[in-house]
Amino acid sequence: MSRILIFAGTSEGRKLAEKISLAGASALVCVATEYGMQVMPELDGIEVQQGRLTENQMEELMESEEFICVVDATHPYATIASENIKAAADASLLDYLRLKRDTGRNTDYTKPGVHYFDDNESCAIALEGTRGNVLLTIGIKELPIYTRRGSLKGRLVARILPGSESMKYCESLGLGGRDIIAMQGPFSKEMNVAQVNDYRISVLVTKMTGQAGGFFEKALAADDTEISLFVVGNPDATEGMSFDEVCRRLTTMTGLKIGRDRQFEVSVIGCGMGNEGSLTGEARSAINDADYIFGSKRLVEIYGKAKQSFPFYRPIDIIQYLDRLSSSLADDTIKAVVLYSGDSGFYSATSVLIPALDEWKAEQKGRGTTVYIKQIPGVSSISALSSIMGITYENSNIISLHGAEQDHASDMNVVTSVRNNEKTFLLMTKPSDYVYYGQLLTDARLGNAKLVMGVNLGSNDVKLYARTAEGAAALEEEFPAGLATMYIYNEEPFVSSGFALKDTDYIRREGIPMTKEEIRFVILGKLGLKKGEIFYDIGGGTGAISVAAAGISDDIHVYTIEQDSEAADLIEENRNKFGRDNITVIRGSAPEEFDVLPKPDAAFIGGSQGRMREIIRGVRDKNRSVRLVVSAVTIETVSEIMEIMAEIPNSSVDIIQMNIAKTKTIDKYHVINALNPIFIACIAFDDQPNQKPGTYEKQLETS
Repeated sequence: MSRILIFAGTSEGRKLAEKISLAGASALVCVATEYGMQVMPELDGIEVQQGRLTENQMEELMESEEFICVVDATHPYATIASENIKAAADASLLDYLRLKRDTGRNTDYTKPGVHYFDDNESCAIALEGTRGNVLLTIGIKELPIYTRRGSLKGRLVARILPGSESMKYCESLGLGGRDIIAMQGPFSKEMNVAQVNDYRISVLVTKMTGQAGGFFEKALAADDTEISLFVVGNPDATEGMSFDEVCRRLTTMTGLKIGRDRQFEVSVIGCGMGNEGSLTGEARSAINDADYIFGSKRLVEIYGKAKQSFPFYRPIDIIQYLDRLSSSLADDTIKAVVLYSGDSGFYSATSVLIPALDEWKAEQKGRGTTVYIKQIPGVSSISALSSIMGITYENSNIISLHGAEQDHASDMNVVTSVRNNEKTFLLMTKPSDYVYYGQLLTDARLGNAKLVMGVNLGSNDVKLYARTAEGAAALEEEFPAGLATMYIYNEEPFVSSGFALKDTDYIRREGIPMTKEEIRFVILGKLGLKKGEIFYDIGGGTGAISVAAAGISDDIHVYTIEQDSEAADLIEENRNKFGRDNITVIRGSAPEEFDVLPKPDAAFIGGSQGRMREIIRGVRDKNRSVRLVVSAVTIETVSEIMEIMAEIPNSSVDIIQMNIAKTKTIDKYHVINALNPIFIACIAFDDQPNQKPGTYEKQLETS
């Protein structure tokens, strides 16, 4: 059987030989050094030859037998060797496969103290402007570039492979004793940190060698010890193949299965409160079995000390690293865990990571790699705080403020929740907000609400604070740093009846109109308001539509626009009576006030003050997908609406006429009393803002 010729200078070359042997194929592996010979294991079908070869010697070797192809697995920095191998392969008419190490140059590690250099000469010059010891992890070939600079004498520590040739070469350059660390990798971040500390290193010099060369472990060690990292860029600009691509080509050439389908097992773990006591047995087992651990710096320090661990928690960083592992490693199964605090399924970054992992999983399937994703839950801070207080958290409302700015909308969400619920839990951004929310609730006439805050739950530094809202507002003390969760108890929550309020439930004022009860139900049904939407009530009157709409969900935000000051006062009275903190009263006229408001999902025009055309235009300009309902009591208004809609291309309007009659008691008799008819117009616009201008657009241009 013909053999594969491999020139090996990296761990990938050794792993490729292992895969070839496992598949029952044979290969001749050429290594340049004695150490390269020592680290090659004895493998069936694999012959190892030591010695540096010239281009002519390589060509003679290639023509000495019928090799299937030549695989160049030399180091990325061995550019001359690669040029010779390719030239010899071309002369011998052999297929040349370049196995490239993923150096990660396209995703440079960018942090303070990290500096990149195109070559060793420029790096050595820059080192002359530094102080302290320098750890060189660049191999032995480039050492003379550094040792010949007198200002660096006595400052250099070279980490090399433990071969006798390498040791002798270093000694010939004047390095010896504690100037040399002769060790075989891979080196973990912790090992790098230990060497930096032991040798009092100020600058660590490395090549951009990627995952297989331990670049990121060195980079993270430099970051942990707060020293400078000098990176010499990858000079290998030739085309090449990943490990998997080379295996697939060899499989095609030999007809044998070379390389196995790799498996990734990624476990996304909720670590509870971040201590061993709150970690589930399933989570602990997954961490113990993991090859790689990702998470926040705090969690990695707790659980990743004995592992290859990285303080990455953003999905993009985690997936980029997994991608590098996939393209550079040849292991059959890789186990990774991602650590998040609390419960992985409860207000966790898992909600972003899992979809990203699912996309990556689909990509990997096309590359012959199977990815298994598992989610392991943990103990949430809500559960921990409830346990401390001896209460249940069922039927409670939960609000996450993580990453949210304190603004009017988020404040109103908190106030509305506390007003309308007996139990509210807040996942807070910082403990000092205890005073802020105490004051907020006091200002909203909820000063008697009880506030219990737990800081660093589950740790030895747990702190508990229990006050009324008024008491919390008056606190003046230094709060500890850490994660905080707050429980708010309102003994007498407002009992909301949703939007099904009767006319008699509202505060009324003579001369201020109100949309009647039965009409409100139809209008709200046509609007179809949903949780989280923005709603404009234009011409609010008594505020009946606004209050009813706000009662559908606490997460609907209503903006009521009313230019009459007495009517605006009445709307605020009804808002306060029914505890609708998700209503904002805008004292002004439409459409002028639209400029300062967010884009509406739905709008209702109950009063236009003779400006129907301008208001409809203004609503459409804010959002062409808006759901708009208009009420009218006169035929003239209906005619105007139809005229306006005829001017707007690709729009539609449905008119409903409602005639309502209600019973009225006269003595012992019941008679039917008819109410005035009302028209309800349901309007829909197109959602194509770049359409060809029509009559309506021309009017806008000239108005």
